[in-house]
Amino acid sequence: MAIARKPRATVQAPAITASEREIEALIYKGGSVAEAPSPAPTAGRVAAGVRQDTAKVILRLPSEMLGRIDHLVDARNPRIPRHTWLLEAILEKLDRETIR
Repeated sequence: MAIARKPRATVQAPAITASEREIEALIYKGGSVAEAPSPAPTAGRVAAGVRQDTAKVILRLPSEMLGRIDHLVDARNPRIPRHTWLLEAILEKLDRETIR
């Protein structure tokens, strides 16, 4: 029984057709970034065209209070992020305090 090497298959890259060239040109051309739709104002608090700047705030909460908040967030349907829940709570408090 003769032992021979495995025959090598000669693989040639297919010639680029005109449609493939067009596809590559489109890919390399790039494009513009889609703009996200602007979020709707929350209960009419933000007037159209008014820019809201945000500031970072470090908030320290007792773990028991954070647990109560997480319990309320988890019970809400549909579930919202904890950050959103905290913003809603702050806005409710501001509304109550400014009515006086």
